[in-house]
Amino acid sequence: MGSRTTQILAIVAAVAGAVIAIGLAVVLLGGDATASRADYQATVVNTRDRVDFAYARIARSQSIDELIERMDEASAVIGRTASDLDEAGVAEGFEDMNARLVTKLQAFSNVLHSTSEQFQDPTFGPAIGGINSLSFPEWDEVNKVLAELKAKGIQVDQLERH
Repeated sequence: MGSRTTQILAIVAAVAGAVIAIGLAVVLLGGDATASRADYQATVVNTRDRVDFAYARIARSQSIDELIERMDEASAVIGRTASDLDEAGVAEGFEDMNARLVTKLQAFSNVLHSTSEQFQDPTFGPAIGGINSLSFPEWDEVNKVLAELKAKGIQVDQLERH
């Protein structure tokens, strides 16, 4: 091979390396991944459905131990769901609402975890028997963002009361 061919191969290798490095940086740093409106709506609906399913399981608990376990499980599911939503593509114009929804979901996950920890505290134990419902302001906050998304054309139901 001549020196000209070697130079061309070196340039091609350098350009390919730069393209790969930029691609990796965009993926690793989150980039501005965009999604079509339909794809974003599907992501938001999936997010809502996962959260609602996890939350509904809490209401079907048959014992205090099961209640605590299901609250922990719901906390984990909602936390993962928030992370998945944060990493998914967002339709143009919905970036701020998406970020707020992620934040509200993370807060909802955190309060479920904290509540399950409180229920495990032996000094709190006697009070648990008198509880006949649970209400979380974070649930309301998630629903507010879902309502805003719906008002902007994303067809998504709110979380149900269970």
